Amino acid sequence: MKRQTRKTKSLTNQVYVPASRKTLVRILFFINAALWLGYVVYIYYDMAVVNKNLTSADIVALFVFANSVMMFVSGWQLAKSESWAYYLAMVVIGINLLLTLLNIQDLFFFCIFLLDLFILLSLIPIRKSYLLNYKKQ
Repeated sequence: MKRQTRKTKSLTNQVYVPASRKTLVRILFFINAALWLGYVVYIYYDMAVVNKNLTSADIVALFVFANSVMMFVSGWQLAKSESWAYYLAMVVIGINLLLTLLNIQDLFFFCIFLLDLFILLSLIPIRKSYLLNYKKQ
């Protein structure tokens, strides 16, 4: 949506999206990252301590931890109104949505799938604020 500024009477490509929407999406990314971090602790304890499967526990915990870090980084980078931050968030949430869909029979993964879906549906309406408000150098 283009709007005129008072002083110049020219059209700008600034899109107004309430800060509360961006903050909500960022908070949802942080919640998702915290849930995955908690799952890292649980899965490592279950696999390494209870089942004595150290090598597999290390590998699985590493991948789940990487997922948690990417969720956190995506939420953190969404504070910047840059197009690459939006694309990073879309890629991370898309991959996470696909991976949780493959293991949806567990209650944890079903809840994470619903959270990811809600994040995706919250991220789509704010795309214009990231894709139109970037500064050209």
